[in-house]
Amino acid sequence: AIPSPAARTPAGAPAAALKTVGDEPRRPAAKFGFKETRELAELPARIEALEQEQEALHERLSDPAIYQGDGAAVVEARLRLAQLESDLAAAYDRWESLEGLR
Repeated sequence: AIPSPAARTPAGAPAAALKTVGDEPRRPAAKFGFKETRELAELPARIEALEQEQEALHERLSDPAIYQGDGAAVVEARLRLAQLESDLAAAYDRWESLEGLR
């Protein structure tokens, strides 16, 4: 014979104190609200602006004249290019996550 659930309760433990798998509160699903809709609408323009600046820096760094002058300009351009690449990756990741929520 299979014992009843009440019979399997440890002695002295009230049945209400025992948790079942479904008792923990659920986290509400992420909502796609006004803020996210607006951010998603603005992301393509932001990405395009970052890509245009990146292209301009590539052109600037491909010009031999920049290397004949002050070395600080080259370092500054390369640092900005690295920052742009990071910003672009973050923007694409955010776009992908927002599309996944929609």
